[in-house]
Amino acid sequence: MTVKLYVDGGTKGMVICLHDPQRNKTIVKRRPGASTNNDLEYLAIIYGIEYSKKYYPRDEILIHSDSKLAVNQINGEYRVNGDNLIKLHNKTLRKLNSHISIEWIRRDFNLAGIHLETFSDKLK
Repeated sequence: MTVKLYVDGGTKGMVICLHDPQRNKTIVKRRPGASTNNDLEYLAIIYGIEYSKKYYPRDEILIHSDSKLAVNQINGEYRVNGDNLIKLHNKTLRKLNSHISIEWIRRDFNLAGIHLETFSDKLK
């Protein structure tokens, strides 16, 4: 069985979000030290990796993100620029293993992104 997780990061409120449909669980965490949306996208992916290792250590994991940049950088299709993104990219690669893959999905299919939009609306 492949476990699907959905992650997203958003600058409004400086938050990351993970949605786990198998456990019917959505987690939103503040990350005030992040300076850009790309930082938050990476932090959301890192959190998804850590979460999957804790709750699904023996399963195949597919982490969905709507950040084309982060997903393509992690998968080796785009070059990584900028000191902070290089650090986050390297941290992500160190945490990955052969049971975890990262895949891009459109924003309107990202369950974490949909939840994050609702959460961000409450911050207004």
